[in-house]
Parts: sequence; structure tokens; C-alpha cells
Amino acid sequence: MEINIIETDHKQIENYIAGHASNGHELFGPIPHEDGYIFRVYAPNADQMFIKGDFTNWENHEMSKNSEYGYFYIFLKAKIGDFYKLVVVEDGNWVEHTDPFARAMDYEGDFASLIVDENYNFTDDNFIKNRSKNFDKAMNIYEIHIGSWLRYGRDVNFLDIVDKLIAHIKEMNYTHVEIMPVTEYPFYPSWGYQSTGFFATSSRYGRPEDFKKFVDLMHQNDIGVILDVVAVHFANDYYGLKTFDGTHLYESAYEDLTYSEWGSINFDYSKGHVRSFMKSSFSYWIENFHLDGIRVDAVSYMIYYNGNENRGVHKDNINFISDLNKTLATNYPDVMLIAEDSSSYPLVTNKNSNEGLGFDYKWDMGWMNDTIKYFEVDSYNRSMYHNKVTFSMYYFYNERYLLPLSHDEVVHLKKPMINKMNGSYEDKFKQLKLLNTYQMTHPGKKLNFMGNEIATFDEWNENESINWDIKNYPVHDDFNRYIKDLNYIYKNNPAFFAGDYDEEGFKWIAVDDAKTSVFAYERIADNSRFLVVLNMANVYHKAYEFAFDEDLIFIEKLNTFASAYGGAREENREMEIRKGEVLKLELWEYEAAVFEIREKNEKTN
Repeated sequence: MEINIIETDHKQIENYIAGHASNGHELFGPIPHEDGYIFRVYAPNADQMFIKGDFTNWENHEMSKNSEYGYFYIFLKAKIGDFYKLVVVEDGNWVEHTDPFARAMDYEGDFASLIVDENYNFTDDNFIKNRSKNFDKAMNIYEIHIGSWLRYGRDVNFLDIVDKLIAHIKEMNYTHVEIMPVTEYPFYPSWGYQSTGFFATSSRYGRPEDFKKFVDLMHQNDIGVILDVVAVHFANDYYGLKTFDGTHLYESAYEDLTYSEWGSINFDYSKGHVRSFMKSSFSYWIENFHLDGIRVDAVSYMIYYNGNENRGVHKDNINFISDLNKTLATNYPDVMLIAEDSSSYPLVTNKNSNEGLGFDYKWDMGWMNDTIKYFEVDSYNRSMYHNKVTFSMYYFYNERYLLPLSHDEVVHLKKPMINKMNGSYEDKFKQLKLLNTYQMTHPGKKLNFMGNEIATFDEWNENESINWDIKNYPVHDDFNRYIKDLNYIYKNNPAFFAGDYDEEGFKWIAVDDAKTSVFAYERIADNSRFLVVLNMANVYHKAYEFAFDEDLIFIEKLNTFASAYGGAREENREMEIRKGEVLKLELWEYEAAVFEIREKNEKTN
């Protein structure tokens, strides 16, 4: 049965092929119509295409081809809940494929596309109305893997964990949750970073409506949702995008450009329809799931050929990234675009220029690597690594940076965060509190992977739940309470976030004392002002001096050795100094302290 609407608006098809479209999901895949669905598939080099599914008793039905525009189409009386497959014929070869625009797929081990109900009534209008890119707001991101945050069995549905996850995020004072990829992927240990379904919610975690409800509930509790998305490559499985129409439709025909170092296949963004495909994928997830941010994985592998700076800049990819971000910024001006980029390529974020790639934030991988390296060194030798702490502020204002301690740092024998700390068992906990204080008070937005907040000794394993029972041990419970209070201070004091990307928001107080490894700095925004003191060495100081030229009151708000966190300090310190005097602080080994600063004429609560 053919009807006029099958032959869609060809101006839109032309736009898609030329690379200018972001609505491919409205043109291709299963399109509901009357008592059935129109199926359209772009495959210009295929000789024939068949569709089979529950609605055909799994018999092949040949699709018609529009040769001018290179797509196949058919109308069939399919319904929600029906599975189907495509059979692509080219040069006598018959290959079954999943629909590139499928919204869902069969469970792991099969690849049939699934027709789903895409209707969902969100109740998050107030959250959407008030959200922003958070440049001058607190943003403390909790990164999770859906399948292993709280694992009940082999599979974990979004809705199995959502209530407990919301309660945990609110208790711990995080502002956003970042979810590792949930686009459909065949190999579970890839964590979603090698996808076959760029419009399909992974069957492991539920149907699209489950993910929509997950986001809706997060928004009702004032929690933003960021999705980790892969744009550099796709899975090598034969039924996916690989040689989809019998030719290199989505990938390069040049072998040295085709494969990534992970064995997956790189997208070829010199092709207009590939650019439109991925712009449509991003738009689909933002529009249909009300996402508040997209984190783009492995941007450095797009900037340079397979991430190799020696091969030079990949101009096709650069043009695509810039076009993608301009399109998304125009259509969704309050949605954050975040680059996971380890390169030194300039202007990844458009902080001070209209040029560049157009991301809102860039992961500060240099800060992460330098900081971890510093804490791996024993206390005695840290003086030789002093610049690992100071260096980040030399380049920080070139971009809008986000400081991550992510899943990549606690897997594959890299050790959990607690075991990266040098020293004895007790010293590890002291230093991890110190590291987290440094992270949360340093300029830039924050991200921590699940488990970091309880100082788990287990490396992350996608097949196992986080070991929440470890909180039954007082030292872990004390640590968790410290992180909760640290996050609270960060979230509720503008000094720590409102001036993140303003040079006036940060001031070194002690920066050059490599001999003792003591650092101190102020965070400032409007009437909010704090002093952060970090003793990074296993050395006691009876009266360490800090110079100020004002009449000031210092009120201690947080200390790693407070009795509330298992330490021996009984109460917070409060000190006054006059102009020209020095602030003298007793600093214990590996101590971090945060002081609110007030002028002496201010009323003290």
C-alpha cells in the first residue's frame, strides 16, 4: 500500500544529504501514520531493501526506492511493540541490519529494531524554564553508570534506582547527574562507548519512556541530567552502520581513516548525510528526553586523526564540531555542551571569542593528571612536584574548565581514588579529604564518579554494584559525611562558583612555599569571601603565617580533622587580625581548612 505522504518533502531530504539538517529522526526510521507506520531508510548505493518483522510474519517485504534521493520507503500496518529488521541487498549480497533511526532494539544478542510509544507527558516545566548553562552557578556533577550504581541482578532499569539515586544526590549536595552512554550498544564491557543505536535507548536499562520518566523525576527534584554521548566512532558489528548499503556509507573508504584504536569505526564527517545524522542524534536526545547537557566523548580523537597530533588537525571533524555546537546552541540555548578533550587545541570553548569549537565547558584533563600524580608522590618528595598544583592556574582562564575525577581514573588497574593516595592507611583518608577539598574549592565546575564519595577500595567493575556496605565502617562513614558537608559549602557559597571564570574570583595567598608544601588561596564573589588552606605534606606547623593587609575575621567553616569526621579538633576556630598583622594557623599533617572571611565591621553570626 502506497500513499502520497510516503514521498516526503524532498527539500528536507536535500537538506539532510547536504549536511544541514538536525531533524533526520523526523524524516527517517519508523514514522507513525494513521493505522500504521511509514518506514524510510537512507541507503543510496543499495540495489534493493526489504523489511520484515512481526507485522509481516517475518517475511521479506520489498521497499520502494527513490533513486534520485537515495532512500527506500514503505507503509505497513505496524504497531507499538513490533520488532523488525532491514535486509540490504547490494551486488548480490544480502545483509540484515538494524534501522539506523530505531528508537529501541531487541535485547543483547539480537539486533531487531523495536517500535515504541514516543509519547510522554513531562511535568518539569518549571525546571526547564529556570535552567541555564550554569556559568555563574554551582555545578557539582555526580557521574554514574546505570548498570552498576546499585545492581539488583543482571539488569538494572532506570526506574529501579531512580528514587534512591535522587535521595543520594540530594543528601550529598550534588547539582547534576551525568550518565555514561545509554544509546544501544552490543558489548556490555564497552560501557556504551561503542554504539550501534544512535537514537535507541539501551534495552539493558529499559525503554525510552523509562528514561524519560527518570529525567522527569530528576527535574522534579531540581537535579539536572547530562548524558555522555559518543560522536567519534561506532561499533564494528556487521548489522550496524558498517558498510550499511554495501559501501562505506557512514565511514571513510580509506583504511587508515576507518578504524579507531579501539577497533571501532570512525565516522566520516566529510559526508553531508553523516553530519546530519549525528546532529539529528544530538537533537533527538535533547528534545525528546529533556536533557540539560551533553558531554561529548573523546573530542581529541576528532580534532586530530585518531587523536594523533603528529598527523595534524582533522579539518572535516573540526568543521562538523563547530557546526554541531552552533546548531545546538541556537536551538537549545540553555543546554550545556561539554567536551572531554585531552588535547591542547585552542578555543575549545568560546570563552572570549566567537571563534573556536563552541563548547561551553572543557574537561581539565591536565588538572586531573597533575593532581593525581602529585598525591601519588610521598610527602617528602612533593616539594619537587610543587608545580603540579600551581600550574593549573597559569592556563585556567583560557577556557571554561570543568575539573573531573571520572570513571576513567578508577578502572583497568588504575586503582580507586583512595589507593592513589600515598602513605599509610590513615594517611590515605587524610589526603583524599585534602584532594577533594582542593578540587571543590579550585575554580571550575566539578565532577566525581560514583564511589568516590565513600572512598571505596574497589576498582569500578561494570558487572558489580558499588559496595555501599562499606559505609558501615566508621572511617568510610566519616569520609562520606565530610564530602557531604564539603559539597554543601561549595553549593551554598557564591565565592566558590560565581566567579569561576573571572580572574578576580581567585587569589593566591601562599603559592611559592615548595619546601613545606603549604598552599593557600582566596575565592571571592560579590560579598562572599573564603580562605582555603592546604597542608599537602606530612609535617606539623605550630604557627604558619599568612599575610593580610586588612582588619579581618576568619571563621572556620570546615576542617578535615573536625570531630564530626573522626578527627580530634573539637570546634571550629575563629580569629581576628588587624591591618598589617599576620594570620597564624596551627596546621596538622595533611590538614585542609576552609575559612569564611569577614571584615571586622561585619556582624558575626
